[in-house]
Amino acid sequence: MKYRFFSVLCLCIGNPLAYADSSLVARGQRLLHPQDSASAFAPSASFKICFVPNGRSCQDLLVEEINNARRSLLIQAYSFTSAPIAAAVKNAKERGVDVRVILDKSQVSQRYSSATFLRNAAIPVVIDTRPAIAHNKVMIFDGAAVFTGSFNFTKSAQERNAENGILIRGDEKIVKAYVDNWNERCKVSTPY
Repeated sequence: MKYRFFSVLCLCIGNPLAYADSSLVARGQRLLHPQDSASAFAPSASFKICFVPNGRSCQDLLVEEINNARRSLLIQAYSFTSAPIAAAVKNAKERGVDVRVILDKSQVSQRYSSATFLRNAAIPVVIDTRPAIAHNKVMIFDGAAVFTGSFNFTKSAQERNAENGILIRGDEKIVKAYVDNWNERCKVSTPY
């Protein structure tokens, strides 16, 4: 499983849709297990990437995907203070999307956290208190697409930091792995 993580990272090196080639493996730079390089993603998988500050807006990509969600939206966030993303999440809940959120324990004491805003919008929020830091930045849309990367769901991440994100759609195994991880973290979290 650890090599699958590196295959996602390879998407952000050079051509975002290229996999590590055999020359990397030959030089001893094993970014991928050789067996994973050709089959790391389902043939039907598609990708959208974002980079801030000088690329496609990660915030805009997330708001667009949240607005397109129809059935479910699972969120894991280390830091979540973006007003546009929080508003889109609230709107999704209001149109009947099953929205559930896991936040890092730092969000309980943050002055500008979305934890209270989301809870007041009748969105179930739990706090992942077990690890030192719940550093995940993940959204899972309709059980069909996953967004992940360094991008925190914050104004600072969008406007001041160098960040990246990738949306992977159409790969059932990857989506299932993220859903399974979301469920495992939810089980050990406490209600907000």
